[in-house]
Amino acid sequence: MPASDYNPNIPQPTDTGATMQPAVLLNFGAIQDLIDVDHVDFAATGAGKHYKVTFPVQTLAPAFIVGEVGLFNLNSPVTTINELYITKSSGVTFPMSASILSTNPAPANNTPGWAYLPSGMLIKWGNSVATGSTTILFPVAANIPVFSTVVSAGVTTTGAGTDTFAQLTTFSSVGMVVYGSQRTAVATAATTFQYYAIGY
Repeated sequence: MPASDYNPNIPQPTDTGATMQPAVLLNFGAIQDLIDVDHVDFAATGAGKHYKVTFPVQTLAPAFIVGEVGLFNLNSPVTTINELYITKSSGVTFPMSASILSTNPAPANNTPGWAYLPSGMLIKWGNSVATGSTTILFPVAANIPVFSTVVSAGVTTTGAGTDTFAQLTTFSSVGMVVYGSQRTAVATAATTFQYYAIGY
């Protein structure tokens, strides 16, 4: 039953039971249809509870009252697909479902990647090579969000049986400095490593 069947203007003072019954029945039907969207039916166990939640696509980010938390569906300029956004009580808004999986559903092993966490934190990871003191820049592209601040980072030497070691020296919002050396001698060496960085 279409929502247009709902009539908010009944009953009127002059209405009688017989004359307004068809309109009341239409209203009940329209309300039933509304409740049945994403809800357990009136007559079923758990009536009124959600069995799923559907967010229609918004053309603009909606405004929320200060202190409230809101969820909505909006096209992300980074991933260029619809993402689930959250506006936190502080007013900060971000696409909590956005990640490398948004634009690359099946990344290969060891592919650099990124993801937003539900808290609003952003994590990036990847692999690289350092020989001596080497600056490693985080990937930059239209479909990769940038850090405003990095709060933690780390590196792990990779390659079984290699006599090399990667040490994180410093990090910033755009990259990190990693020192690659031999493990058992005082000398630089090409060192393969994996890294992560967490920020926002």
